Amino acid sequence: MRKFLLNTVAVATLVTLSLTGAVQADSTAKVDNNIYLTSPEGEQLFRDAEISTDYLKLASYLESEHILTFCGPASIAGVMNSLDIERPQPPELYPWPLFTQVSIFTPENQKVKSYAMVEHEGLELPQLAQFFINLGAKAEFKHADDFDENWLRETITKTLADPNKRFVANYSRKPIGQIGGGHISPVAAYDADTDRVLVLDVARYKYPPVWLTIAELYGAMMDKDSTSNRARGAVIVSQ
Repeated sequence: MRKFLLNTVAVATLVTLSLTGAVQADSTAKVDNNIYLTSPEGEQLFRDAEISTDYLKLASYLESEHILTFCGPASIAGVMNSLDIERPQPPELYPWPLFTQVSIFTPENQKVKSYAMVEHEGLELPQLAQFFINLGAKAEFKHADDFDENWLRETITKTLADPNKRFVANYSRKPIGQIGGGHISPVAAYDADTDRVLVLDVARYKYPPVWLTIAELYGAMMDKDSTSNRARGAVIVSQ
């Protein structure tokens, strides 16, 4: 009986320590205090935004990623459809042309990264840019450790002001208090008064579009991609 009681106390102690550790870990986690477009504050920000030219075109074609690792393909398809670039004609949609999360995997893009590998680990920043180029767009990428917040703000505002350009962000969810890791989604609007950008999340089953300050987005971009061991960043796409 004494041995049983000692074992019981030991187990209880371990459980208590584990729970304490979990609470301590949770206490250091970033809280999700984000402003989402679906909230009254988010709606007001959209109405007040100085630059929102890209929103209607992007929102018209953006769709949820098919699987957890397809934020890149979903963003590519949505952005390409929003630009005046000739679309492919998928057999399953005949006779209607459209970029889809499957049709973007052309033979050229399969050489950059195969469908199976993107399923496994997603797209890295340079690969994301190359996919756009191989589909007929112009694209430039830049890692966040090669620019600062001022560059980010200036580039986003210039890009969003041009109807023929799109800004795609590669960032981490963790620094902004969301559940998950690395992510890719296009930016669709900017509010100068609050210095916030509207990120159209392609994981629509998880989060609606979110308003992030330039500082918040930059911090999320500075998170390293574990696959490339480089900071995340941005791709500027044009037709």
